[in-house]
Amino acid sequence: MTSRTKHHVRDYGPDERRKFERIDIPAAKQIMVLDSKGKTAGVLRQLGRGGFMIEPERVYPRDSKLHHFLIHEQEEDLLISVGARVRYSDPRWTGFEFVDLDAEAAVEIGIIIGKYYEAAQTRK
Repeated sequence: MTSRTKHHVRDYGPDERRKFERIDIPAAKQIMVLDSKGKTAGVLRQLGRGGFMIEPERVYPRDSKLHHFLIHEQEEDLLISVGARVRYSDPRWTGFEFVDLDAEAAVEIGIIIGKYYEAAQTRK
């Protein structure tokens, strides 16, 4: 007999937000985020261990829907498959929280974070 777990969408309070540092991605880098059909969902603007923010091609409603994306970082030749839920949405930005990020994707996300974290530190 298998049991099903129900996933609830929580609205985190101010004390629980931003548990992970976020790295800004320079607009000039044009790291594309593609939807499950390979169409452009948006351009990556922030990335962290817990999720990411894009400048979207369309408005994503804040609901409990699980979205599947590919984050395409051309310079490192990375194509990272991730599942995510909307945590913030307006016409200009959409923030997503990773859902069940697997180990390989987490390592590749870490590569991108490290690359842009290092670049940000040298600009200071």
